[in-house]
Amino acid sequence: MSPSVPLSGIPALPCSAADHYEFKLVGEGASNVVFEVVVQPNDESSSSIFQGNLLRVPKAGTKAHTYVELQEYWEAVVKPLFEPEDLVQHRLVHLGGEQLVLRLNAVLAKNEDIRRPDFRGSRVAAAEYGMLVEDMRQRQPNDLTLEFKPKWLAQSPNAPPSATRCRNCAREALKHHTKHTNHRDSPPILCPLDFLTCATSPAAFTRIADHLCSLNPLIPSPKTTHPAQYSRLLYWLQTNTVLPRLRAAQLDNDGQGPLQADAHDPKFQLAMTLRDCTCFIRVPYDPALPVEAKLADLDKKNWAAKLGYWQAMERRLIEGGYYEGREAVKVRTDCQLERGIVNESTDQREGS
Repeated sequence: MSPSVPLSGIPALPCSAADHYEFKLVGEGASNVVFEVVVQPNDESSSSIFQGNLLRVPKAGTKAHTYVELQEYWEAVVKPLFEPEDLVQHRLVHLGGEQLVLRLNAVLAKNEDIRRPDFRGSRVAAAEYGMLVEDMRQRQPNDLTLEFKPKWLAQSPNAPPSATRCRNCAREALKHHTKHTNHRDSPPILCPLDFLTCATSPAAFTRIADHLCSLNPLIPSPKTTHPAQYSRLLYWLQTNTVLPRLRAAQLDNDGQGPLQADAHDPKFQLAMTLRDCTCFIRVPYDPALPVEAKLADLDKKNWAAKLGYWQAMERRLIEGGYYEGREAVKVRTDCQLERGIVNESTDQREGS
């Protein structure tokens, strides 16, 4: 275990937690569940550890790494790449035994109807450790909160030289083409390369901002309902350093791409973790408070199990023509690479 995460200093949830706290389901993934812990107003003994934090616990029956391994990896490998304010902070917490697990599973069972179909029936594991995770939801009712996955902020090293799509746009085109969900009148797939050109392209940062805001169903039109916060979001997109830092780390740790990767190469492992993280943004209603943007979901992955999938996906994108927009019924992506080629061709025609 990393010296910065001593096991002896980890806070514990007492056995009485199951009776004293109320637990609310916040979200879940394939391997983890996140709960809000509501503490009784007169309970001062444990309330401080939940102030500004959510409780994350592992699911039963997965092949994910233990929380001790995940925390160690985050502390030793991920954390040094970023500034502290760039990351959603988290730390280990001792779970309070079987009674707590039963309470948490009862919450999952109660919410079964609203859970994602493929998550229904999954339950919390009887694990020794959970995590206290910084809460990036609204602090005040009118705060603007967003979350998104930056994805691959640079082209895949395995993409063909004639590619007219970045890796993410190619992957999204494959998904829509397979499911027949992308139509001529559908909004185009967002290109993550636009994140890095917001400082010089008004069209790019407007496109990104509108897309991000569309992901928040509680705020249908922030441009008109939250104009001051929308302007602050635009300014953040133009001036932030966390996404350029994330892109640089992706590039520094993978120069060959999945097809030439070794599952035991720690740098490639890190690059794929960095390509699957989530960015949370909170734009406070109070203009005196700063915009906060933090990266999360930076867990160590099961590399040996994942490499075959990553390589098969890369081959499918290449052989299916998705990097070059050659699928049978072309999918709209609005990729920055394709836009650049179109603009270059137009300039050449106009200059001839």
